[in-house]
Formats: sequence, C-alpha cells, structure tokens
Amino acid sequence: MKNLILTLCALLLSISIIQAQENKKTVDNSSNKEKLHIKIKDGAKPDIYVDGKKFDFPMDILDSDMIESVSVVKGDKALKEYNSKNGVVLIVTKKKNAEIDNASANNEGKAPMIIINGKNSDRKTLEKLSPDDIESIEVFKDERALKKYNATNGVIVVTTKKEKKK
Repeated sequence: MKNLILTLCALLLSISIIQAQENKKTVDNSSNKEKLHIKIKDGAKPDIYVDGKKFDFPMDILDSDMIESVSVVKGDKALKEYNSKNGVVLIVTKKKNAEIDNASANNEGKAPMIIINGKNSDRKTLEKLSPDDIESIEVFKDERALKKYNATNGVIVVTTKKEKKK
C-alpha cells in the first residue's frame, strides 16, 4: 500500500511540474512580441529612411514584423549627414539586412557593392550581362558610396535597357 501511495505521489508531482513548465512557455512566448511605437513631437517631422532610401509615406504603413532595427539620428549629426534639422529615423528591414549580408558575402575582400536595376547583385551576374543590354553604369566611391549606399568599398550601379523602358 505504501508503494502505491508513493508511486501516486511521484506521478502527481511529475504531472504538476510538466504543467508548470508548459504554462511558463506560454507566458514567455506571448510576452516576447513587441510592437513598434515611435512618438514624434507635434510639428517636428523627421526624415525617415528605410533600407537607406528616403521614405515619403507615413510610418504606420510599415509592417513592424519586418523591421530588424530602428535608429534615431538627431542634432548636428542629422544636420551634417542628412541635412535634416528635425532629425532622422533610420529603419533597416529584415529582408534588406539579409540582402546586404548576401552581397557582402559575395563581394570578397575590397570588391565594390554591385547593384543591377535597383537590386543587390554579384560579380558573376554583372559579367553575364551583354554590353548591348546595358543602358548606363554609375560608379560611386568614397563618401558618396558610404552616404548613399552604406558601402565602404564603392558601388557599381547598372541600369539595363529593359529596366529603363519600364
């Protein structure tokens, strides 16, 4: 009889421990989600950059689940780097972050970033392009490449004739 009671107590104890762990997991998972809330002073409208490009729409249309990071630049730095007296909100999306990582991996060493028709690309894709298909090529170096594309080793921007027609 003692063995039966001890077994029953051990079984009840293990069930209660398992339920406590499951309850903790449920609470932890529900509290991990955070919503993006940026409060801006009345009248002050900072410039908003999403993935390095100026964003002229309300921030409310951005999907907060796709945001990797948000940075705020204000004061003299915002005025000097972005010519914005009201500050700058810099947003990097998860997709853009993955593209930048892939482009960096493809551009070994000191190779420049390559952009074809507005999308990050690699040297192999550039070499496959026929010269007859190329509408224009722009090269950005030094501060211009760093400011416009956040690329320390320069940028080659290629526009094809097909893209130009669109």
